[in-house]
Amino acid sequence: MQSDLCSEASLLMQQIMESYISGDPERIRQVLTWLSPDILVIGTGKHEYYHNLEALAQGLEKDQEEALGINFIINKQWYTAKLIHEDVCLVYGEFCACEADTKGKQMVIEMDTRITATVHREPDGRLIVDSIHQSVPYIYQQEGEYYPKTFADKAEEALRRSEMLEKDIQLDLMTGLFNRKYTELHITDYIKNEMDGVLFLLDLDNFKSVNDVYGHQMGDALIKKISAVLQSSTRETDIAGRVGGDEFMLFMPGVIDHSDAENIAKRLLAQMKDVFLSMNLEQGCSIGLLWVQGEDMTFEESYRRADAALYRAKAEGKGKFCWYED
Repeated sequence: MQSDLCSEASLLMQQIMESYISGDPERIRQVLTWLSPDILVIGTGKHEYYHNLEALAQGLEKDQEEALGINFIINKQWYTAKLIHEDVCLVYGEFCACEADTKGKQMVIEMDTRITATVHREPDGRLIVDSIHQSVPYIYQQEGEYYPKTFADKAEEALRRSEMLEKDIQLDLMTGLFNRKYTELHITDYIKNEMDGVLFLLDLDNFKSVNDVYGHQMGDALIKKISAVLQSSTRETDIAGRVGGDEFMLFMPGVIDHSDAENIAKRLLAQMKDVFLSMNLEQGCSIGLLWVQGEDMTFEESYRRADAALYRAKAEGKGKFCWYED
């Protein structure tokens, strides 16, 4: 029954955060029924410090007014719990919320939020939340803001004149590599300018099992170390990006020798093997290779072909590289 409490409490916190992010007044009112009258809530804003349910309800109303017209979605989340008494548990987890409508925007807000909450079971079986603490590793959120709106507005304006800020928003926050959008843009520019080269598409083998067995913290640490390998292997002209959860892309313009490309792939596999060994992991990495040349080539077609080569590398045993073949 103790494991039931932890499982139910984790699901309850997931439902609470999804309702909160939705902005739906009916769902938010339902959330309030699961909270203790004396709940303590510490939010991500400097003003979000609530000592009871009444104060929290007032704060939520202001938050929703500020976010009016902006729709948020959760694109990644996880929750788990630890029993601290026979009828009390501590729930902790993380979710990433972002704006749903990003059309025409150069600056998109993402909030990577960590949650801890205490939950107890009443004699009648109901679950009640006694405290919630949110933290977000984001330094640009202003006092009194529901999300970093001021920074987003200023960034939209400054982006037109600031190369430094433009570079910052092109990066994946966790790894420092180019994010998916800008990886595509920069490689597309090379293709349009007929800059031939080699495309490496890398994917970690059995990465899901790292999260499942060792937890998301271990998975994040692995992603960061793999990214560091890519960063240390790139020249100033190369494009290294994170294009998926555990999928990376490296484009090296001007590399036109077959043996040079294979030596780079071998070196990457060896360096990544060292990372796995240093973390006592048995995972590996597979790589798909593609010559990118010709004015008729597109990023989408290059990605498709490199992915086909990657698929073959995995099908042939993983932990290796394969070239694309027609």
